[in-house]
This record gives sequence, structure tokens and C-alpha cells, in this order.
Amino acid sequence: MTLKQLKAFLALARTLNYANASLELHLSQSALSLSIKSLEDELGGKLFNRNTRRVELTQEGKSLIPYAKKLLANWDEMENDVKQRFKLNRGTLSIASMPFVTHAILPEVIHAFLIQHPNLNFSIHDIPNETIIEKVQDGIFEIGICFEPDLSEGLEFKALFEEDFLALLPKSHPLASSSAITWQQLFSNPFVTLQKPSIVRYLIEQNCLRNEMTLDLKVECHQISSLSSFVAHGIGVSAIPRHFAKHIDQQQNVLLELESETIHKTVGIVYKKNFEMSNISEQFIDALLQHKF
Repeated sequence: MTLKQLKAFLALARTLNYANASLELHLSQSALSLSIKSLEDELGGKLFNRNTRRVELTQEGKSLIPYAKKLLANWDEMENDVKQRFKLNRGTLSIASMPFVTHAILPEVIHAFLIQHPNLNFSIHDIPNETIIEKVQDGIFEIGICFEPDLSEGLEFKALFEEDFLALLPKSHPLASSSAITWQQLFSNPFVTLQKPSIVRYLIEQNCLRNEMTLDLKVECHQISSLSSFVAHGIGVSAIPRHFAKHIDQQQNVLLELESETIHKTVGIVYKKNFEMSNISEQFIDALLQHKF
């Protein structure tokens, strides 16, 4: 059953006249007759009784009218919806993102994007770095924002910015007035950091091992914003991604440069190689690449 057949059926059912239905559809009467006959052949019986004087609907033809109208309405709705999506007037973009990027980066980018495309919606999924890569590979998300993967088989990666770390100390700490401290000085204190699995936690632990020190972990939590509250109360110190710095309460905490900073990771957009993305995703990737971080 085709769209052309349904339109032919409804036009003839409405006019009960081949000449009038043909004019309405801009078809010849022979083409209209062929569409009706092919539809009847597919369904297995007559939809119209015809004679030299008039056309009448059969009972089966009458029963088809509400279904045909519903199918055409659904088709029109689908066509309009897809056109609106291509014009970025409708749609929801789901993004997998590292929590610190969600908090520190995405609000500003999405705000600017929605000014240009106010009818779009976003669904942000805060998940660990490694999970982002897996879910993009599995096709669950079109795009993810994460650290550059070591193994990127089947993936494309576009860099957004370089990330390093700052030391986070309470204002009451003896080193709080320093201009910079070393990782060794930082690791010699009780530590507050994120729970596993967390790429931030992993990078800090790896750096601790490189410095041949042991992490004296006092508190672990899920969010960097929570972490800074524990530091503010003097429970420990921490290290945070630089791009999160403006979200730290600096009435209670201080942020210091880390001498000989050894953690440098590229944050970017990851998506499947040779995957034909939606127009919304392509436009948002362009917005991310043009944003000044």
C-alpha cells in the first residue's frame, strides 16, 4: 500500500467521481483507475462499485476511510517533524559528558546554541570517561565529550581544549599564601578526591605513583563541587581540572598553580567513524569547535 494509492482512494471516496478526483489529484483518469485497482488487488476485494452512471463505496471501502485518513495524517506529521529537525526547529540532542565538563563547560555552550535554536532540547548524561567511549562505540550516544582515548578504533576525536590541574587548599592551610606548590607538597597532605570510576581520580592516583608517594585519602565523593566543600572545612586538599576553577568557592578555598605540572590531557568530542550523524549533532559539534574555552 503506497501513499499515492491512499490519496487516490480518499479523493475518490470523497468525490465519488473519477473526473473530479482526477482533477483534484492532477492525475489522468486512467492513472487514477490504475491506482485504485492496484490497491484493491493488494487488499483482495472491491472498494468501489462502479457502473456507467455512478461510483459507490462498498462496505469494505467505507471501513477503510478512517484508517486511510489516520495513515495520511501520520505521514504528514512525520514529514513535518523531519523537515523541522533538518531546519533545527525541533528535536532532542542526547550527549554523554564527563561530569566536570557538564558543570563547567556545557551550560555556556548550550545557552548560546539555544539562543540560535530555541525549539531544541538537550538530554545530558553525566557518566565516567570510559563509559562515554563505550556507549559511543555501541551507538547509544551519537556524541560524547571526554578525554582523548588512548585506543580510538572505530572512533573519531576532535580536540576542544587542553586540560591540566590546579591545587585546591583551604584558606587556613599553611601553604595557602604560596604562589605555587609541588605535587609532592600536595600529596603530603590528607586528600579529598572523586570516587571511582573517575578519570580525574585515576589521573591523580597515577601522578601520585609517579612521585613515589601514597595518597592519604580522607574523603571521596561524586562531584567536584562537593569536594571543594570538604576542602573548605580543612578535611584535606585536592587537585581539580583547571576549567572547573571558576565554580570553586574561593571565599573558603584557594587555588594554586602546580609546579612541574605533569597532567595534560586533551578534552574533545568523540563519535563513531563513518557514522552519518543527525543535523542537530553536526550543528552542535560546530558550535563546540567554535567556542572559545
